[in-house]
Amino acid sequence: MRFLLIAFVFLPIAASAQFSTATYTVTFESTWSAATHPDDFPPDPHFSGLIGAAHDATAILWEPGGFASPGIEDMAETGAKTILEGEINTFLGAGSVFALLSGGGIATSPGSVSLSFDINSDYPLVSLVSMVAPSPDWFVGVNSLELFDGTDWSPRETITLFAYDAGTDSGIMYTSPDADTQPAGPIVMIDGYPFFYNGALVDVGTFDFVLDNVVAIEDENPAAFDLRLSPPYPNPSFGESMVRLDVGGLQPVRVELFDMLGRRVRMIHEGVLGVGSHQLSITTDDLPSGAYVLRVSGAQTSRVNRLIVQ
Repeated sequence: MRFLLIAFVFLPIAASAQFSTATYTVTFESTWSAATHPDDFPPDPHFSGLIGAAHDATAILWEPGGFASPGIEDMAETGAKTILEGEINTFLGAGSVFALLSGGGIATSPGSVSLSFDINSDYPLVSLVSMVAPSPDWFVGVNSLELFDGTDWSPRETITLFAYDAGTDSGIMYTSPDADTQPAGPIVMIDGYPFFYNGALVDVGTFDFVLDNVVAIEDENPAAFDLRLSPPYPNPSFGESMVRLDVGGLQPVRVELFDMLGRRVRMIHEGVLGVGSHQLSITTDDLPSGAYVLRVSGAQTSRVNRLIVQ
């Protein structure tokens, strides 16, 4: 008889594990001020709420030289998150995002804000942005930062932040009036006014990613932890739907329902499930009509499906 060993190892430092989930805290420390950037420094300097994702290489939220999506444009011009959250949830529905990241902003710069999030070894990248405000379409961010290299989780990553132009507004000053850029240009780092001072490009702060803990799953047969999620039935749901979950090995399982803005509206199950098929009920009679994302997260695997509520 073959015995299956499940070891949950909680580590506050970098961990070596083929399949694992890590928790990080990112602290956005803003140094942007009239002292560091005196050229036409604006009144009410602040940064919008943090928004991003833990994802794999197939999901690209933004990149230098690329063109801003509608969500990146809206974030960079107004600080709004809604459109970008919808884009991230589309990636989540396609299976290329593990978690949507959303947190507070910095009400007055200089200042700081922190956000904790989970990230999976199958989704080892993080992208995160925040609007420089006020500005025409300027923002700071990190694009596809790798926190897991296939063997180890990085204990700490500190990213120096410079301002980017989203390429969607032609204003040249912090408080320039709206001037829509047609056609839009590529996303570029701003290497001149007003961020170039005393002969050097001056950063506006840092993102400091610190590893809090790792949950490592050790097993000589990782396939034993596979999960299979059947389509919900009925779908559309008219008050209640059922879903079947096939579990390959004893493991902790979380089943959640999210709306298209990334907000969790149901915790359907949270706890250990054994080998076999499990029928779960999803009550929807108090939910607004629309599309939802059903996500199942196990020891090493995540699965998603779409549920329509009518």
